[in-house]
Amino acid sequence: PAPRPTANQGAAWAHAGEAAGRRRGASFSGSGPAYTEFCPMAAAGRAAAFHLPPLPTVGEIIKLFRLRAQKELSQNFLLDLRLTDKIVRQAGKLQNAHVCEVGPGPGGITRSILNAGVEQLLLVEKDTRFIPGLQMLSEAAPGKVRIVHGDILTYKMEKAFPKHLKKNWEDEPPNIHIIGNLPFSVSTPLIIKWLANVSRKDGPFVYGRTQMTLTFQKEVAERLTANTGGKQRSRLSVMSQHLCTVENRFIIPGQAFVPKPDVDVAVVHFTPLVQPKIQQPFELVEKVVQSVFQFRRKYCCRGVEILFPESERLKKTEQLMMAADVDPTLRPFQLTMSHFRNLCNTYRKMCDEDPSLFAYNYREELRQKKRKHSPESQPEETEEENQL
Repeated sequence: PAPRPTANQGAAWAHAGEAAGRRRGASFSGSGPAYTEFCPMAAAGRAAAFHLPPLPTVGEIIKLFRLRAQKELSQNFLLDLRLTDKIVRQAGKLQNAHVCEVGPGPGGITRSILNAGVEQLLLVEKDTRFIPGLQMLSEAAPGKVRIVHGDILTYKMEKAFPKHLKKNWEDEPPNIHIIGNLPFSVSTPLIIKWLANVSRKDGPFVYGRTQMTLTFQKEVAERLTANTGGKQRSRLSVMSQHLCTVENRFIIPGQAFVPKPDVDVAVVHFTPLVQPKIQQPFELVEKVVQSVFQFRRKYCCRGVEILFPESERLKKTEQLMMAADVDPTLRPFQLTMSHFRNLCNTYRKMCDEDPSLFAYNYREELRQKKRKHSPESQPEETEEENQL
């Protein structure tokens, strides 16, 4: 382990980090919000094996810059470098890899990534309070780190990495990785966004089948990896598994974080599949799967019904279930990936025959009825629907 600095050394490093941030900051605007990018000068030469020089510990960085996890942003710091090393190992061999770390915060996982021997590390951090501490790491690893102050949900990743790293989709994954200890508040919408990118082969997946190693609440991780028939089988299970190989690698107990969350955390690894298990547009698959799981305690036909306007609901539902060869008395969590594939393929044919069908929205029809003062109960919502 690196020796701890004196208080004077820590203060000097903190001052140097802030000064470097001011010195090398450059603003630019994209189609989304403005971002600030900090690019260190390239190193004159590189040693064969890279190791970070002695630096303040992550805990000391938090004290130096008076950092405090914000509950409204669902921030939790991971200070144990043995655990951050273990998270990074789940990504695979990172020697000479290009990595994007999402929400590095005080930089615990960042240090483990740099010590893994990466070629370049892109840090995307929304919270300005963490930038000076990250800039210190950038100074300690000259030529390796690029810091972007921005929101990962809107940051355009199509040009985040060099073009020469691109691989064909059918080839092995490129030497590009996304790693992140995600705040709970953004983890689900972010993975849904990236799954949509996988389906379209855009965003970070213009480079090929980019792998992701991310943290989620244990319960969300169980949904992502749940098998058919499992009690956690959900919309999230089908949407992720039809596009990726999804593996729950290990559990981190809540007490390892500061402040301690009320739940444990799981590290999940994603590798996009060469061929999706359901070869239909992401929006169509999502609509069918979401409808089916809208009533997870009832027969699956109840969810399928809301794909169709009330005037032709029973007839169209029976037609879809028969053509897809799905038992209407199965519960949503009992449906296999083949069942969902058949439902999506048949629904696509029905939409091709009636182009207005895909635009139909069950909730909007309910709202219209409510405006006309017609008594109609609202559909029950699953816990996952509320979260999403």
